[in-house]
Amino acid sequence: MKFKLGILALLFSFNCFAHKDKVIGKTYGNVKIYMKTGFDYSDIEKIKIVGQLSEKLSDRLSYKDTIFIEYVQDYTDNYADDLYLLEYNNSNYKIATGIKSDYTIESNDNGLSVRIYADRIKIVDVLKLVEFTIINKEKTNSFLTKKSIGFNVYEDQELLEPLVSIATEDEIIKQIISSKSEIVENIITNKILVNSQKPYGMEIYWQNGKFIFEYNHIQKNKQEFVFEIEDYYYHLYVNVNDILIFVDKNSFYFLDGTDDKPKKLINIDIGGYAPIRTMDFGDKILFQSYRNQSNINIFVKETNKVISKFE
Repeated sequence: MKFKLGILALLFSFNCFAHKDKVIGKTYGNVKIYMKTGFDYSDIEKIKIVGQLSEKLSDRLSYKDTIFIEYVQDYTDNYADDLYLLEYNNSNYKIATGIKSDYTIESNDNGLSVRIYADRIKIVDVLKLVEFTIINKEKTNSFLTKKSIGFNVYEDQELLEPLVSIATEDEIIKQIISSKSEIVENIITNKILVNSQKPYGMEIYWQNGKFIFEYNHIQKNKQEFVFEIEDYYYHLYVNVNDILIFVDKNSFYFLDGTDDKPKKLINIDIGGYAPIRTMDFGDKILFQSYRNQSNINIFVKETNKVISKFE
């Protein structure tokens, strides 16, 4: 068994590559989105959904100028505090190359922006920020202040000066996120396709604050509901039928295209913030940590159990 696992680990290692940050940039009508992250986290899909729904939101509010939504994901959790920066009359890049207050890019004197530096985002929250900035555009800049952002990753944190950046006041952000919005509640009823599988397989949608997993049947010529969840960390397709939904670094659901089986949250010790890699063996799935090549686990589909200790 150890020998076989060693061979499999070697096969996995042939697919290793140097890590490089991902950059996502898209335009939806007058809405531009930009995101920088490390891996294929679900926040990539979230920011695309935000872009699509923000276009509808701006149309409802009759706002025609550019809306720039800029999101840098702190996927390694370097900083202890999130940063939100709502700005009017500037739809230029600002936090993409750094969030320090002494680094500035000249305003382009156009449109408005919602800038976020955070571990994770929530779609509805960002839509509320966009709505607030559109409605209150002339006074939005008056809510800007200097904010100290602490570190999470250094042993001698007390010896480090906190990072200081320009941000919208925390209390304003809390008020916006906790507020009710009829327009946003109406817009999120739109069902948005996240990942299609043609001609058959597990598809992902988003609607009313939830990710919805449906199976696309080629023989039945219809969609069948399988599972829904408010948020998740990332997903991995094992094949067109089977998908893993990681809710955090070490917990996942296994979906196989049926809705008659109970969906059990399964714990696994992966280690690190990077997504795992998988190899499908029919009734079993081999997991390997992206960071630790020797960290191998086997998931047995029939029993919904993980084997992590091998003799």
